[in-house]
Amino acid sequence: MKKMSILLGVVILIVISANITTIVAHIKLYSFNNNKKVTTETKVLTFEEIFETLHQQRNLAKKLEGSKEYSLIGDKVRKGADDASDYEIFLRKHPNINSIKVKVPIIIYKDDDKTIEFISGKGEVLEILENGQWKEFNGSWDELWKDLI
Repeated sequence: MKKMSILLGVVILIVISANITTIVAHIKLYSFNNNKKVTTETKVLTFEEIFETLHQQRNLAKKLEGSKEYSLIGDKVRKGADDASDYEIFLRKHPNINSIKVKVPIIIYKDDDKTIEFISGKGEVLEILENGQWKEFNGSWDELWKDLI
């Protein structure tokens, strides 16, 4: 019986040791989900600005995904960049639209080691600067695509 207990203890230690990085990543993700601050910011975006912002966010996601502790948070950062990339695509495909004013969701997470801030999704289009004139927009993102196609 004693040998069985020792063997079981060793197996449990091996399993925990093999999964320690996953356990730590889940602990950080739990902390992220409970301590993140979600705000919205109104921004005027040009193609160049959103391209550079999302490029930096993708680099942050890559760095986080490559770490042991923050890999699952890196997935959230990448998803936010992927969602917000619709703005980038939209502005690239419509050169007559100089800028868009959007209300974007921003997540800020601080722990002892680092502060992570990123755009976490699409948000809402408020106005469009087309051919030098601001036009209010009160519709959905899908409607905006349909109107301009």
